[in-house]
Amino acid sequence: MPLLVLLVFGVSFQALAQEPHASIEVSAKDDYITCWKQPCVLVAGSKWSEKNPNGVAIAVRMGVEPIATDNEVKGILTNDFKYYGVTNIRFFFEQNDAIATGIAFHIRGGTDGLYRVTEMREQVSKLAKRAKNDNPLFIQ
Repeated sequence: MPLLVLLVFGVSFQALAQEPHASIEVSAKDDYITCWKQPCVLVAGSKWSEKNPNGVAIAVRMGVEPIATDNEVKGILTNDFKYYGVTNIRFFFEQNDAIATGIAFHIRGGTDGLYRVTEMREQVSKLAKRAKNDNPLFIQ
């Protein structure tokens, strides 16, 4: 059974590493925040996205046994959003006590999901489309 788990995670991580475009070297070190009310990254992401209507805030709750590092998560998502034309991106990281890493996306104060690392890339194209929406109803 442990071999099967390693194979599944190995295949999942390998899929994350395969990108259709060039990688960007990034550091998540300065994106970590702390607060007394949990989950603070979700609140911070929502607030930031309200003030940046055509941006995407990405709240990352790092698990204690992540299959990807914080720098890898940031690099992959930054690269993917830029590929779809969204460059106004802000990350908020916190260390969680759960096993896996959870990722939520914020656009105009709203929250989309709490996704696992293996699911995060599937969301990028639809979220980028929402963030780039220039309908006057959505622009402040």
